[in-house]
Amino acid sequence: MLFHVTHTHDYSTCTTHIPEKMKVFGNGITEAAKANGVTIHGRYSNRMEHTAFFILEADTFEAIDATFDAVLEFGHFEITPVIKR
Repeated sequence: MLFHVTHTHDYSTCTTHIPEKMKVFGNGITEAAKANGVTIHGRYSNRMEHTAFFILEADTFEAIDATFDAVLEFGHFEITPVIKR
């Protein structure tokens, strides 16, 4: 199943200039995805709008939930199942 994830945050929760948090948001998500059987097909961001976008593939929503568990306090996540047409 494919999922489109939109992550938004504001300046007060931005991780860009906090190296230890950026490591969790960057490599941490990649490692968690692998551990939970989630494939990251694409990862994009618009730093000026404090927004990130992911295209993910997973067998269950629970796998997506587990992948983002360590970064939930970093902002808001909208997770939408999608299909390729």
